[in-house]
Amino acid sequence: MEWFFLPWSLMAYLTVGFDPTGWHGTEQHWYEPPGPAEKWLIETVYETVAAETRCTRCGAPLERPRLRADAWPVRVATRCRSTARHRHRADVFRTPDGLHTDPLTRA
Repeated sequence: MEWFFLPWSLMAYLTVGFDPTGWHGTEQHWYEPPGPAEKWLIETVYETVAAETRCTRCGAPLERPRLRADAWPVRVATRCRSTARHRHRADVFRTPDGLHTDPLTRA
């Protein structure tokens, strides 16, 4: 009769234990607005990008970008410093892997 209980005893060592309290991950919902750390990161990234980028139309340097960060996607807007003041825009999306940043393109 020992052969009958042998598979059950091996299954106890080979299976993963059950946790009745559930999964303890930090899940963010898509409808939550960006937090302060995400706003700071986006602002820092696009300040660096705007400082290194020139206007695609006239070649003038870009101004400091402004964020509309009340919901996803975050909108980033800036203008060139020439007299024409060409607008440049980018969107930032939240993905399961992190943040997806678009390049600054002329609007």
